[in-house]
Amino acid sequence: MMAGRAPGWGTAAFLALACAGLSVVGPAPLIFVPLAVLLVGAPPVQPRHVVLGLALGALVFHGGARQGLWLGGRGWALLVGAWFLVAVLALPRATFLDRGLAALAGAAASAAVLFGVVPDAWRTFDWAVRSALWSGVSDAVAVGGAAFGQRPWWPQATDMMYRLAELQAVLFPALLALATLAGLAAAWFVFGRVARGEPGPLGPLREFRFRDELVWLLIAGIVLILVADGGAVERAGANLVAFMGALYVLRGVAVALSLAGTPGLASAVLAALALMFLYPLVMAAMFVVGLTDTWLDLRGRASSRGPGSGETGP
Repeated sequence: MMAGRAPGWGTAAFLALACAGLSVVGPAPLIFVPLAVLLVGAPPVQPRHVVLGLALGALVFHGGARQGLWLGGRGWALLVGAWFLVAVLALPRATFLDRGLAALAGAAASAAVLFGVVPDAWRTFDWAVRSALWSGVSDAVAVGGAAFGQRPWWPQATDMMYRLAELQAVLFPALLALATLAGLAAAWFVFGRVARGEPGPLGPLREFRFRDELVWLLIAGIVLILVADGGAVERAGANLVAFMGALYVLRGVAVALSLAGTPGLASAVLAALALMFLYPLVMAAMFVVGLTDTWLDLRGRASSRGPGSGETGP
């Protein structure tokens, strides 16, 4: 399989938007804190990079309420940034995704220890997230009610918004992990371009893959959902399934892009329309493709059947 063109700055902008859309604590700390840590501690360490990193860190931590989501979001970002720096230094040949997932695992373990040591810390943070989500929906309902309150479909829309907020509250650890991964990717891209002068700090989307052993996290999440009778265990399983499910959907998209080649304008429009009107089916199909790639290596098989592979038929 031929390597695709290195992603440009549009990729960094898309990753920042993904981070903003998924995060419940605000995207700025998830991008700028890891970037500041990289500028200060990752090679090549240069005085101007250190100054820029310290300035970014001071900007992110300046002002604010210093409690609730403000404190929790920046504390999490600092943990992730520190673990990502460790991964960069300890795994010089690893891919970004391996380093990012290692940083997520290290930060999650560190956060679990902190929550275990500080009484009611997790409950307080969980409640702060839930309150922020419900407050946002209440504001949206108040604004929308003034414009659409007399429409017959407005009560159903209101109910759907509250249900979505409740789902976000339950799955916010998975959403935060996905947002963090997107923020780390954006930070790594900017660091690679600005500090290292690399044309492609991140590989093309068609090359996206992760370790096949991570399928056991998906299996563990499914088992926890099946054996638990509600409570924290079932919630943990649901978050594992949501996180790994999103990664497998993205892997499925990468496989589809690799096998289809560079789409033309008509193909891109048809794909956008299919995603818009059939997104549950499209997402399910991409999940199945990504999961299948774990065992069948669909891109490797397609490459081996390409020109010069020595095979003359299916």
